[in-house]
Amino acid sequence: MSSLRRLRYKLARMADDFALFTTDVIYDRRHGRAAEVLASFLYGLSFIFSALVRLRWYLYEHRILRSKPLGCMVVVVGNLTVGGTGKTPVVEKFARTLAERGRKVAILSRGYKSKKEPLPKKLWRMLTHGEEAPPKIVSDGKTVLLDSEVAGDEPYMLAQNLPGVVVLCDKNRVKAGSFAIRKFGCDTLILDDGFQYLPLKGRLNLLLVDKTNPFGNQHLLPRGILREPIKHLSRASYIFLTKSDGNRDEALLELIRENNPKAEIIECAHKPQYLQSVDTGDRLSLDVLRGAKIGAFSGIASPESFEKMLR
Repeated sequence: MSSLRRLRYKLARMADDFALFTTDVIYDRRHGRAAEVLASFLYGLSFIFSALVRLRWYLYEHRILRSKPLGCMVVVVGNLTVGGTGKTPVVEKFARTLAERGRKVAILSRGYKSKKEPLPKKLWRMLTHGEEAPPKIVSDGKTVLLDSEVAGDEPYMLAQNLPGVVVLCDKNRVKAGSFAIRKFGCDTLILDDGFQYLPLKGRLNLLLVDKTNPFGNQHLLPRGILREPIKHLSRASYIFLTKSDGNRDEALLELIRENNPKAEIIECAHKPQYLQSVDTGDRLSLDVLRGAKIGAFSGIASPESFEKMLR
């Protein structure tokens, strides 16, 4: 039994090492023969992914597939790349501001890494033609109803930080939006990470670009970090350059203007405000880190900006 555990541990370590190696190749942090071979393989897959993305966009653009209007204000917050661009703080800022101005706001999240409906229950519902499961109500605007394990980290954090704002989780954001309007009387929907969600058309499309690594190596997944071509910058109403250091990047601005000459470009910085205890929720001043020896742990693909913030 112990040898079986050792084998499982070894296989898990190998899988983790390969995943880390692949991530480093995607971000062009690894070089050498093995990295070149894997990069070539991923480049071939990128052609297939690119064709599928373009076909999907063509079908919606020519109304072969149609987006569904819900008759209310829909604000989309998203990006062209995978990895953290700072969407969640922007979603929180917009939701709070709109709620303070009298809007009834719902945040619609896909609920990444949230607890899924059990497969037997899902199969039984399909076989018996039962009603589709309603969206997960993380917050009804008054009470946080689900924890992070069920809802996912980001929806749970948004629900905690935004009293008065409804937070729902569902892959089908059209269904979730209809539910928010019908159940809670919402007149404003914010799609968290919704730039690639074409079935629900946004009235305002807010596109976030990480200024420290805007588009990676400019390849689509899985060779690069782009979810769709750079030219799709044209769909944005506003473009936020996040993690800005205040210095003007002429090359980046020129690239954006080539693809979107009209959208307003807004630079913004992310700055820590306080430290918060995971156990007690107590908030401490950032000064407690001054001169301290600390260890940093992160599970993000590109941790450089996080480490820079700590320094």
